[in-house]
Amino acid sequence: MTRTKTKSLWLLGILTWTVLGLFSAAQNATWRVFMGRPIDWGSILPNSLGDWLTCGMFTPAFYWMARRFPIRGGRWWTRLPVHLAGSIAFTLLKVSVWTPLFNLLNPGESRTYSQILFSGFYADMLAYWAAVGVIHAIEYYRESRERELEATRLALENLRAQLQPHFLFNTLQSISTLIHRDQAAADRMLTDLSDLLRLSLRSTGSQEVPLREELAFLERYLDIMRVRFGDRLVIAVEADPDVREALVPSLVLQPIVENAITHGMADRPDIGHVAVRARRDGGSLQLEVSDDGPGLSSVAPTNGIGLTNTRERLTRLYGRAGRVETLPGAGFTLRISIPFKLTADS
Repeated sequence: MTRTKTKSLWLLGILTWTVLGLFSAAQNATWRVFMGRPIDWGSILPNSLGDWLTCGMFTPAFYWMARRFPIRGGRWWTRLPVHLAGSIAFTLLKVSVWTPLFNLLNPGESRTYSQILFSGFYADMLAYWAAVGVIHAIEYYRESRERELEATRLALENLRAQLQPHFLFNTLQSISTLIHRDQAAADRMLTDLSDLLRLSLRSTGSQEVPLREELAFLERYLDIMRVRFGDRLVIAVEADPDVREALVPSLVLQPIVENAITHGMADRPDIGHVAVRARRDGGSLQLEVSDDGPGLSSVAPTNGIGLTNTRERLTRLYGRAGRVETLPGAGFTLRISIPFKLTADS
């Protein structure tokens, strides 16, 4: 990845200096037209490109100077003399390379080192300061982007860390309701909870996991819920085979399913149904969780730490491409849409 990025930067640098050379050639040609002189592209183009590409040879040195002596931060003005000396040194070295090249391209009008130096001294100095200024802007953007990504990573870790104790507390609360009424059932729930925690620790630090791992984690959680509600809870999970390797945010389904069970089973004596579906729709992956409870008439089914964190995580991970929406119909259905991708770089 680093090698590819380095090649891209080199190509961008060569392209930039080439474009500057072409602009210089166009300016020279325009000036000749204005002065009524003939345009000799065979001379103008090689000279302009040669002049600017000779400047481009020093781009690594420009980068080194900008990073080693940045003109920013505290006491930034103390680095200006260093860059002034650097610009003079660049001009002298650049002319020493450009002089023989110029004479090679123009055998009929040979020039000395001094002639080329003083005819383009200020332009070469300006080229140095412009290049260093652009590099400062690029470095500032890169560092700003890195800080933004780091802040996003820390925020995502914080949101994910909140989800684990959230479901753990709720699960322990479920176990406590059974421990005096059905010790065997409470024991099974504790065993399932240990498996659940093992799966949770295995994905620590991973913001995205394959859907199959998320479904495996969800299945352990559902085993606990089946013990708690028994035959009163019917859960169906459907996932197309072609989406099981797609990446999803870790712990994305559990809080939504928990919400569906909590509000879908709220104080009802009959059987409650919860369905989980995963499918691909073009370039997006859609995850739907629905229940046959009272729907929107129940107590704010889309609130709570789990779903609030899910919304924020989707926004941070995918921007506008990550959506949470409710669907009309009986009961309550929540749909998550995220970009479909099989690897972190796709």
